[in-house]
Amino acid sequence: MIKVTNHPWIKNAVILTLIIITTLFSIEFFAKTSFDYDSFSFTIQSKISVAGGTILEIPPVGQLFLKSHHTPWQLVITLNEINFNKLEQQLTSLASKEELLDLFQIEVKKALFAFIGSVFLCGIIATALLLCLLRIYPSDPWFGRGLFASVLVMTLFIGLTAATYDQNAIKHPQYQGALESAPWAMNLVSMSLDNIEVLGSSLRKVSEGLPMLYKQAVQIQNMGELQPDLAVLHVSDIHNNPAAFEFIQELVANFNIKLIIDTGDVTDYGTAFEADIVSNIEKFKIPYVFIPGNHDSPLIIERLKQIKNVRIIDKTTETIAGLTIAGIGDPAADSFNSDVSPTEVMDARRTDLNEYLASLEQQPDIVAVHNRQLAKDIIGKYPLILHGHDHKYNLSIVNGTILHDAGTTGAAGIRGLTAKGVPYSAAILYWKKTEDGSWKLQAIDSIKVNGTEGRLTIDRHSYS
Repeated sequence: MIKVTNHPWIKNAVILTLIIITTLFSIEFFAKTSFDYDSFSFTIQSKISVAGGTILEIPPVGQLFLKSHHTPWQLVITLNEINFNKLEQQLTSLASKEELLDLFQIEVKKALFAFIGSVFLCGIIATALLLCLLRIYPSDPWFGRGLFASVLVMTLFIGLTAATYDQNAIKHPQYQGALESAPWAMNLVSMSLDNIEVLGSSLRKVSEGLPMLYKQAVQIQNMGELQPDLAVLHVSDIHNNPAAFEFIQELVANFNIKLIIDTGDVTDYGTAFEADIVSNIEKFKIPYVFIPGNHDSPLIIERLKQIKNVRIIDKTTETIAGLTIAGIGDPAADSFNSDVSPTEVMDARRTDLNEYLASLEQQPDIVAVHNRQLAKDIIGKYPLILHGHDHKYNLSIVNGTILHDAGTTGAAGIRGLTAKGVPYSAAILYWKKTEDGSWKLQAIDSIKVNGTEGRLTIDRHSYS
């Protein structure tokens, strides 16, 4: 027994701290379980992480992260193996959907029981060993208190995880991994949750002894509806970076993009020397809508007009595949001055946009500008506003309007040559055709690639 006679509360605090640390780290290193479902083999384990949430690891494709809870206890589900021989046999004689779901429910139930049992078993054993090392034996009252404290810590962690569980986290998955695998990984969330009630049923059965456990898990909404009819790529602020066009080409090829919207600043100064870079747009072979930015110029705009698949929007409207885009160019693009226009000039251009939009008989699906300042009067009046200029990706909803800043698809050009680097950024907007023939925005995937860190991330934001 640790002897601290003068201050027994110090002894108790030290023992309790050691029990908590030992319990948590024993769970991280030893609590795990594996289960098979048809041709797939999975492992479930957890780790201490301030990020919290749930990770689905799919080596070597990458991983999906869901910010499902805020406790620093991260659930990690790893796809260990795919039995391709068995998978090939199953593809020739698939069982009915009901049979597959019944089997899946059984395996999930077993896995959850086994994992939670493993958590408590590892925590209790590790605490018992710790107490023995501290010369606190079963005959000592503190032995029982220590085991109770360990169980309480684990129960609190599970309970707080359930209490902070975000039922909408599945709408905002984040992907990290190879770009060519990104479409499959992001759609995995949608496809695998068509029958989330199976998981919900199992979780309810597992949590009978712990009423707080995953109490909101069964409320996760069905995400299987994400089957877009049109994928639109939003890019901006390429700033003379030829690598940006390679980035765009990869996105077009991998995500089945049918339309690109560029909210300006394809060059830095709008000179003839820079104009040749726009010829890269021809290779995309799909419509490319361009809204001039302050770093563009009349020369650049004329060169763009010569490219067959380019449509310039400047107080005009374009309708492509039934999707209507309206907008106005930056006033600085009317000259060879790349500086942001004076306030009075920006105000006049903003008024022009307001009057033009008011004159339209049909509300556009998208309003696009380069500088958000030009659209500040129409926030709350139109469903979606696209812009750039700030070189920082941002997605927000203000007064019912979705505001999307693509950041800089060219990593800010020469401005991005810093030690930390500026990420290449873009976004994919998924649209669904409704019964009345109008378009509905389903989701936005924000895509960022940081060359200096070699890291790609994709965040999905869904709109019901």
